[in-house]
Amino acid sequence: MISIETSNEPDIKWNDRLLESGLGTVYQSKEISLHFKNQSKNVEFLKFIDKTGAIVGQLLLSKEPYSSQGVKGKFRNLLSSQTIYKWSYGPVIFNLETQNDIYSSLEKFLLDRGCRVSGHEHPLLPTGANKLKKINAVPWSTFLIDLKKPKDDIFKNFSKHNCQKNILRSIKRGVVIEEIDKNTFREYYELKKRNELHSNGYNMNVENLFNWWNLLKPLGYSGFLARKDQKPIGGLLFSFMCGHIIEGGVVRSKEDLTKNLYSHDLIKWKIIEWGIKNNMNFYNLAGYNPNPISSKEEGIFRYKQKWGGESYNFSLLKK
Repeated sequence: MISIETSNEPDIKWNDRLLESGLGTVYQSKEISLHFKNQSKNVEFLKFIDKTGAIVGQLLLSKEPYSSQGVKGKFRNLLSSQTIYKWSYGPVIFNLETQNDIYSSLEKFLLDRGCRVSGHEHPLLPTGANKLKKINAVPWSTFLIDLKKPKDDIFKNFSKHNCQKNILRSIKRGVVIEEIDKNTFREYYELKKRNELHSNGYNMNVENLFNWWNLLKPLGYSGFLARKDQKPIGGLLFSFMCGHIIEGGVVRSKEDLTKNLYSHDLIKWKIIEWGIKNNMNFYNLAGYNPNPISSKEEGIFRYKQKWGGESYNFSLLKK
């Protein structure tokens, strides 16, 4: 029997347990909860307690009004009045023998609150979502590159035509990669802003992005910027808590795309080299749909597959 202890604040050992488990990510840290609060989102820290009183798992949830954008008619007001609980890379489970009970208690907790749900599991944990009865478990996958392998072996495992050659083409075409620091982070932000304004998708101001960077940097957060003739043309951020590199914050300039500079292939290779040098364990290429339903999803799968990583399955939890 598993009970849930919930709080709006983390206990003093919240991050310590993440680090000790080897499964911690910045997305389950107490620091990211501060970022959520700065965005006027509520948070809830869940601890799963077994019958002996031991903490066998934990989960950080963010809570916000459910977006009814695109919904018309009488259902719009109904949906907009609901709360959606969100999380990434959880629940973090410390005792796998309790996994089924943890998922059962989590499902009851969410159903009792009558909320919407959007979460995803940690790919290094066996999925427990297939035990859920009323929350939908959508199969999802990611590729992980094992950074404990020799660098030459990792490179040889890349697709020759559209990965190895693209890295070499990018170098030949004068692309230079540098690690982002506090002085160059604004260049990354401006590049992201221009790129996402063009696609009508920009929604984070500079203060929020700097807040994200400053909160997560001490836990394990960095990024790389690509330049051509000193001009930023691409960028990629990544976290690396517990030796698990997770990429995010992708941005590419129009010049990079139109001139086939392949900056992101070179950035990924530089992150891999950085990860090997700094004793990281995995490079997570972020998720993809193992059952693609569009040409876009098929393209995402092929792009991630070309890096030669091993496929890991997990679930997206939806309600």
